[in-house]
Amino acid sequence: MFRQATANVTLSDGTKIPKGHTVAVSTERMRDPAFYENPNEFDGYRFLRMRESGKPGQEAAAQLVTTSVNHLGFGHGEHSCPGRFFAASEAKIIIAHLLLKYDWKYDNSYKIKLRKHGFAEEADPDLKVICKRRDVSVPL
Repeated sequence: MFRQATANVTLSDGTKIPKGHTVAVSTERMRDPAFYENPNEFDGYRFLRMRESGKPGQEAAAQLVTTSVNHLGFGHGEHSCPGRFFAASEAKIIIAHLLLKYDWKYDNSYKIKLRKHGFAEEADPDLKVICKRRDVSVPL
């Protein structure tokens, strides 16, 4: 999450951010084992289990569009993304169509890696994925 200072700012610890300078907030907490069990392993049920855990506040905190200091995918607080509800709905529709209309596979022996660029991570461009359109009897 990057922001540009619109005025000179002095933080509580004395750090000075001059007007016009770009600052970034690290999202490393999203990969911190103190907050997420096995954070670097894909777990499609991670947030479902969090919602169903019965712990107070977890049901709301583990929703895709909920913002928190532990997950900054849509920012947080006053500057959280106002379009996150639309974006989440669009992503779900796209994923549903891709899963219903295509068969997907990749070589399971390939160890998938994320590439880091400063604060950002990107998918492994070397992974070869095969997708084949299904014969869908019910049009979507």
